[in-house]
Amino acid sequence: MQLNSNRALTKIVLIAAICVFSTQFGVTVIAPLLGEWVKASGVPSFVSALIFSSFTIVSIPLSVSGGIISDKLGRKPLIVTGLLLYAVASALFPFSNNTYDWIFVRALQGAGAGLFFPAVTALLSEVTSYDERGHALSVYNMGLGAGLAAGPITGGFLFDIYGIHMPFFFCVVFALLSVVLVLLFVHEPKTRSKRKKKRLSLSERERKALTLACVVIFFGIGVAAIMGALFSPFATAHLELPDYELSTGVVIHATGIIGVILSAMFVVFVILQTGFGRLMKRIGEITLSIAGLFLCACGLIVLHFATSIPELFIMSFFLGSGLGAISLGTLTLASKAAGAGAGTGDGAIEQEQEQEQEGRVMGIYYTMFYAGIGGVPLVCGALSDIFGARLLFLGYAVLLLVLMVVVWKVR
Repeated sequence: MQLNSNRALTKIVLIAAICVFSTQFGVTVIAPLLGEWVKASGVPSFVSALIFSSFTIVSIPLSVSGGIISDKLGRKPLIVTGLLLYAVASALFPFSNNTYDWIFVRALQGAGAGLFFPAVTALLSEVTSYDERGHALSVYNMGLGAGLAAGPITGGFLFDIYGIHMPFFFCVVFALLSVVLVLLFVHEPKTRSKRKKKRLSLSERERKALTLACVVIFFGIGVAAIMGALFSPFATAHLELPDYELSTGVVIHATGIIGVILSAMFVVFVILQTGFGRLMKRIGEITLSIAGLFLCACGLIVLHFATSIPELFIMSFFLGSGLGAISLGTLTLASKAAGAGAGTGDGAIEQEQEQEQEGRVMGIYYTMFYAGIGGVPLVCGALSDIFGARLLFLGYAVLLLVLMVVVWKVR
């Protein structure tokens, strides 16, 4: 189903961007708090990574099943359900007093995300044409990046000024606002097929494209997971970040500075999305993803040697641009595989087949997305405790460079 009205299409794309902003704000709002929490509690870096990764441990099994359910019941019910679960989890955060509580509420957030993401991206695949999809997903990614960017800086400053409750109050408000927008303005005119579920009908070329997108996003999004789970404890323990006193008398501690650095990374992510969308039309999704791997590797190498705040901001630029390229390139590649591989028969039948598999394809993509966010920091957190964070950053950079060469050869 593709919308005839450009106005209706724009409205759905913007609401999708607002919704994904809400969820990603909640993901990163706790990132600058982890360093102080780990330092105060004395737990190893692996526990910090486990808190961050519990989100995805639950999301992984729900991504494919959530996509399949949305193929049958519609995108809107899954989007609303996911956002409501997210709001409930965010409301529980301020009352979480120990490691197990934090792990539980992060897991509940992950359950909401596992239902939400495949449904919302499948909806965008349905309402856009093959050629429009890259632009629509770049707008969607701008919302995603804006949420990731706003979370750390907001979490750090609100925590310093108002305490633990205020950052999560914002999470609840954003999630509920998104639910209202979806209920009021997102309409699905098509009815869902009641036929028995069929196997994916992707061509061999599209299967390879989807596989490539999944492999690249697994290791690429792992960079964001490493930064979210390990950068704050690393910076708190190994970098001497000074306190700054504002003209109002408010003192910004290391938590706030870490939030600014992480937010700068995602601000770059957002700003470059439109430019990456145009570049992607010229060089293709796979080449853009390869460039993203290279930029992320450069950022981690800078972080390995970094000792000052300016060097950390240089790192933020490289990582933000790399993550933006990887996210847009792989998401567009997977989305086109979902819409292009349904068949070549009658137009109405082909359109129905596409609708029945878009959720499943995006579910597969987001399974690998969440596996990278959850699995990479767990492994890297354990390795960081053994070898040290700096060596870990350098080793992952080398891994990305090797992956870049492999993808370039098999693309």
